[in-house]
Amino acid sequence: MAQYVLGIDAGTESFRAGVYDKTGRCLGFGVSANENIHRHPAWGEQDIGRWETALVESIRGALEASQVDPKDIGGIGLDGTSCTVVFLDANGTPLRDAIMWMDIRAAGEAEEIASTGDDALEYIGHANLSAEWFPCKVLWTKRNEPEVYNTAATIFEQTDWMVYRLTGEITGNINTATARWFYNDRKGGLPMSLYERIGLGEIQEKVPQRILRIGEKAGGLTAEMAKKTGLPEGIPVAGGGADAYIGVIGVNALRAGKMALITGSSQLHIGVSPIEVHTKGLFGSFPDALLPGLNFVEAGQISTGSVLKWFLSNFVNSEIEAEATRTGGSIYDVLNARAAALSPGSDGLVVLEHWQGNRTPWVDANSRGVIRGLTLSHTPAHVYRAIMESVAYGTEMIIRRMNEANFAIDEIIACGGATQSDLWMQIHADVTGKPISIPTEQQAVSLGAAITATVVAGLYESIQEAADAMVTVAKRIEPIPENTERYRAYVDQYDATYHALKDHSRKLVETVNARERKQ
Repeated sequence: MAQYVLGIDAGTESFRAGVYDKTGRCLGFGVSANENIHRHPAWGEQDIGRWETALVESIRGALEASQVDPKDIGGIGLDGTSCTVVFLDANGTPLRDAIMWMDIRAAGEAEEIASTGDDALEYIGHANLSAEWFPCKVLWTKRNEPEVYNTAATIFEQTDWMVYRLTGEITGNINTATARWFYNDRKGGLPMSLYERIGLGEIQEKVPQRILRIGEKAGGLTAEMAKKTGLPEGIPVAGGGADAYIGVIGVNALRAGKMALITGSSQLHIGVSPIEVHTKGLFGSFPDALLPGLNFVEAGQISTGSVLKWFLSNFVNSEIEAEATRTGGSIYDVLNARAAALSPGSDGLVVLEHWQGNRTPWVDANSRGVIRGLTLSHTPAHVYRAIMESVAYGTEMIIRRMNEANFAIDEIIACGGATQSDLWMQIHADVTGKPISIPTEQQAVSLGAAITATVVAGLYESIQEAADAMVTVAKRIEPIPENTERYRAYVDQYDATYHALKDHSRKLVETVNARERKQ
């Protein structure tokens, strides 16, 4: 019997593949970069040809690093960003670049769809709809690029494209279909009443008819991809899902009371609910979207790690760079040390991290970033810390909304890039007042993909059994009560900043869009 599995995580910045054993130990990792394309404000696209290269390079890199005999790998699991939409012609050739998850060009379509009042909108509490979701982007494409829409034989997501390239099978997956397409397996699948109301009545002919559950065998590795990657032909490929949801598996936040905090360029918050939860400002609850019989509640922030990266890329001065060179560390190390010496609240700075709008709890594609309270005494370290705090404030606003819906969170389990900063995790714990557990394996999304692969490989009988065996906790961060108390006023200011500026932000976006149309 095969002893190892391969987990592939297609993220915003790169494809990452890892070879894992059945204890959850990573034996080798491969990474290949993506390239983000921003042609207009609020747009985000990626070249699918680059995906092809990155998929192969990451797999080959993992195999080489692990020194494992490819014949000993028994299954492949995977995930992708969502909602990242792909349009293929009848030959399986992409008709345009993929429209990325962060793309919010379809804000107008989102408002129009939300106004229909269709029963399927219970997933958004019959409130605002995020422009990131599938019907918004597809409707925008039909209206603005009709040749792409009309020619498309298949419209699905990045995760489904990965399954297609590895197995040759056209499939959808229950996770992204439920969480982004309004699919409901318990009510017959895709809600055609909604799609017909918005002018997408023919969508049923373009989306995959076969919808995979996570961990279900999609097919075997094709001879073509076996040759390109060095893997044996026929290895079973498991049905995957959105990266954040697969990360929930990778941190084993599969029981009530636990919330997975998946950090990276964006941030997602996902928890298991024993009952259905439908309310404004939260997404879901999504039935069977991860494991059969369970309901999952989701929230998220569009711009988190990406805002910190933006700040470092554009505004870090030469003095900080010189110190990083002198000490042998990174700019992150220097700024983390300086920011840690500052008091909670960054001496009066409040940042609204809405560089790409707000996903939850306000679901506002027109909101924009704000840095408020600047004085001549503030330094780059103040702004750096204030950005970190703003992300934590956004998470606290989400938890408050969960509490209002009687969905209690006792513990946060975090993974991803932000967990590399002890300061940032302590800020999250202090702001929310919740303990945070950090799993041993920080490539939790890749591990989650690997866990799904163990089921098709026959190493474990269920995803829960595999997660219990393969996920361990490295450390636990407790909130500091006095900091929690101090941060309450700042969270209130964060909340007030959004509400004071939301109408002005909308008008500003309309002004920018009008100028773009004239050019």
